Amino acid sequence: MPIRDLLRPALAGALVAFSAIATAGAGEPDPLPQPLRLEAALAAIDAEHPTLLRARALRDRAEQALEGERSRGDLKIDAHLEARWIDPNDHAPDDGRDDSRALVTARKLLSDFGQTRGRVAAGEREVDARVAHEAIAHARHRLRVMERYFDVLLADLAFARDTEAMASAFVTLERARDRNELGQVSDIDLFELESEYQTARGQRLRALQAQRRTRAALAETLNRPGQAPAQVLGPMLPLVLPELPDLDSLLAAVDTQSPELVARRTEIEAARHRANAARAMNRPRLSAEVQAGAWAREFGGDRNPVAASLILEIPLYQGRERSAALGQATAERHLAEADLAHAMIEARDATRDLFYEIEALLVQREEALARMDYRELYIDRARALYDMEETADLGDSMVQQSAAAHFNAATEYALALAFERLSLLLGDRSLSPFPPDS
Repeated sequence: MPIRDLLRPALAGALVAFSAIATAGAGEPDPLPQPLRLEAALAAIDAEHPTLLRARALRDRAEQALEGERSRGDLKIDAHLEARWIDPNDHAPDDGRDDSRALVTARKLLSDFGQTRGRVAAGEREVDARVAHEAIAHARHRLRVMERYFDVLLADLAFARDTEAMASAFVTLERARDRNELGQVSDIDLFELESEYQTARGQRLRALQAQRRTRAALAETLNRPGQAPAQVLGPMLPLVLPELPDLDSLLAAVDTQSPELVARRTEIEAARHRANAARAMNRPRLSAEVQAGAWAREFGGDRNPVAASLILEIPLYQGRERSAALGQATAERHLAEADLAHAMIEARDATRDLFYEIEALLVQREEALARMDYRELYIDRARALYDMEETADLGDSMVQQSAAAHFNAATEYALALAFERLSLLLGDRSLSPFPPDS
């Protein structure tokens, strides 16, 4: 079974999962639901996004090029109409001056002994590669949506943290001002607290800008500019993550099933078929031809109303055309082979990097959970001391708890994205924390 037949169902499933309006020429995409959840964002991916349109256009171009190669053997019918005036010679049996003619010629290529077959095979492999690249483009765009979604969630957590930090700094500054008037706090200490408050105020403004910027970026990625979601809900933490396979099995899998490497191997096959077609350029061409004609001047039996022929064309000399075409096809094959070798190195390096990143993040996950537990107990103690009026406020404890929540969420989202990249790299949906619906 051709590779494209194996890839097309996966691509079709991706298109259905990514967008409910995947048909070409669809109208404006539906508004985003409010509040927005990750599953809804992934389901709202618009197939008319420029990134996906480009991948589809490249596949369409390859398919049309393949149809062009297949059409070389189609029946071709031409009409030749010629209004012609002559001065007949003295020996012509017909001394009329009107030598107009009408010819209809039907011609079909029967065989060119491998040239068209090679071009068609190359076109089929090129379509296979473009179908694979289109599926990869959809998977990468899905990953991009996840990245933008998590950016929004982290921006919200950062804003909450920085708002609490600014509020705590403001309360501390106001109390210091009161004590400064009583002579209990020096001017230099007061200016230091003023500087800390202004720093916290600026940090909160940058966090607010990040909220707006990340929401606009998410709307653009979903091809809904101007529809930045107001409320974005995060998934339940901790996330349910797949089991991390050992490194050796991942490296073995990436060499055999990586969608990127599969596509590049298909491109090498296409280049090989193009080289075979170039080698066949000096082979004969066998065609069948039927011609029907009508003439204004008759010459007895010299002109036949209908004629049928088998025509064998044998190239005798083509100059440097064949060698140039073969050299170009061979160079393209060498380039495709070099690209594959380079892509294999990059894929193995990326697999190792993701494996070690996930290992480190899993340890960091334990750190984040321990920090969350510590901060929850710490703020409980701070509340108890506050209730007993042994501490002035809870501001610093709340800031630290918000910072721990941000660190925990950042760790979880980094893990999810690392597994998603590994899933994309290997073409293995089971490694995705949020696998597409089948």
